[in-house]
Amino acid sequence: MTANSGSNMISVATASKLLMVSTERLRQLAKLSYVKRSVRGQYDLVDVVQGYIKFLKDEERRGSKAASHSRMQDAKTAEIEMRLAEKRRELIPVEEATFVLDVLVAKVRDEFWSLPTRFTRDMAVRRKLQAEVDASFNRVADNLGAMAKVAREGGEPTEAR
Repeated sequence: MTANSGSNMISVATASKLLMVSTERLRQLAKLSYVKRSVRGQYDLVDVVQGYIKFLKDEERRGSKAASHSRMQDAKTAEIEMRLAEKRRELIPVEEATFVLDVLVAKVRDEFWSLPTRFTRDMAVRRKLQAEVDASFNRVADNLGAMAKVAREGGEPTEAR
């Protein structure tokens, strides 16, 4: 059947029911050139169906673009929030946090390493106490290294033994 024969022609009401849209929405689709009007108040059945499919595909593409744009905006917002948190010193780089801890542990180590000398003149006791201090700081260093790795790579903190 051809559009000229009139047998494919349907009324506005029939086309609206077919597409499950209002007659006003069908007129809008015609105005937007998705659906071609052949004769006043009449539409070609094939044109109506194909035009509506084109419209839906365009809407899907627009929706996809809008979703992509929304994700981009969310990412930009998150980045700005992170920069602000960093400026307020609520968020610091892992390297900076690790450096601060390294400096702190070094200061504590220096204090404790001088403890055996300050504690006794007995060399046997001093060596024994120094060995205990050294062992304690080796454990602290191991734990500090493990925690630095967790801070850099993520994961669950575990205590090194």
